[in-house]
Amino acid sequence: MAISNEELVEKAVVTADALASAGKLNPAQSDRFIDFVVDETVLKDNARVVRFRNETLEIDKIGIGKRAAVPKAEATDPGVRRGLSTSKITLQPSEIMVPFEIGDTFREINIEGDSVEDHIISMFAKQLANDLEELYITGDKLGPAALEADLIDGGSATGYVKDSYLALQDGWQKLANGANIVDAQGQNIGLGVFSKMIRQMPTKFRRNKGQLRWFLSPDLWQLYMEKLSTRATSLGDSAAGGGSHGPFGIQAVPVPLWEFEPPVVEHVQLTGTTAVALRNSNVKNVVVTPSTLAGTPTTPFVEGAGNDYVLDAAAGTIARDAAGAIGSGETVKVTYSSPPQIMLTHMNNFVVGIGRDIRIEKDRDIFKGVNQYAITSKVAVEYEELTAIVKARNIGTGV
Repeated sequence: MAISNEELVEKAVVTADALASAGKLNPAQSDRFIDFVVDETVLKDNARVVRFRNETLEIDKIGIGKRAAVPKAEATDPGVRRGLSTSKITLQPSEIMVPFEIGDTFREINIEGDSVEDHIISMFAKQLANDLEELYITGDKLGPAALEADLIDGGSATGYVKDSYLALQDGWQKLANGANIVDAQGQNIGLGVFSKMIRQMPTKFRRNKGQLRWFLSPDLWQLYMEKLSTRATSLGDSAAGGGSHGPFGIQAVPVPLWEFEPPVVEHVQLTGTTAVALRNSNVKNVVVTPSTLAGTPTTPFVEGAGNDYVLDAAAGTIARDAAGAIGSGETVKVTYSSPPQIMLTHMNNFVVGIGRDIRIEKDRDIFKGVNQYAITSKVAVEYEELTAIVKARNIGTGV
């Protein structure tokens, strides 16, 4: 009976007894571990995964770009030659670690006995896969503000810190801000939004619809299917029965870790009391902190006239209040939940770099009575072709 990839990884890599002697996985183990991390996420069939060992990774791009054909006259050299257009994508990897401990008492009294150690290591490896996908999607080098309690056990429930993990890389949602943008301006999810996105896609990238994909949150996709199901047509009946309907013949990929209202962080300079427009309208859960926010829990600025700042959530604008603690000309960090977003691009336009120098190291703290583990790797994220992306934002959620 054939062994599954997950079983192979769990038995050959993610076990206490199979750790490499120096902690570093051998090439075969590294490849199996990377396969496992990829297979646990939506990346399996929708991203180009590049494995590397260097500190930086460059991917060559080759294209033609301009018209290649010229008029041909009898027995005459056309006098021109067409060349290739070449460029490179540079991935700058960030190092990440998953540190954890397994206590002796827990290992002895749990129902699985000694095998629980292997099971826990496998669980952390699966969680690493989820954490990486979160970074790939919502990473932002500005570093969003987060309650310390949401990041670490026992952290402050009122003080905000910079999410240093999501600050490691700019993820696909942030990178797509430089692509082709459709501002839905509150238009509800429906065929009209999808049509605008297709029209915004450069013609040369939409010739093969079989290679295009809609990427969106599962909840937004469910909302769209709900709208379809209300139609008194065969399409509505099919949607109500769970059928899959890719708008305009393009397959949809609901991404589990793609949030319905994606988090956004911006650094905004507030001068005088002039309102400044944020990137999105109809914003929610707004938190304003100093742009220098780091690891020390900090009380956020207070909204409202006579306090620190004035927010128009519907319009997506923010202004300094002269009576508050924000100085004129000061740059603040604004973290908020934005309206839903959709991405249209070619499958495998997402690029993920995962370093082969993976370590799963084990140590022993005899005083605490615990086995200590650390899974360490390097990762990077990019797009292969930014101009082949259309991002729709500020999408309404009415039915």
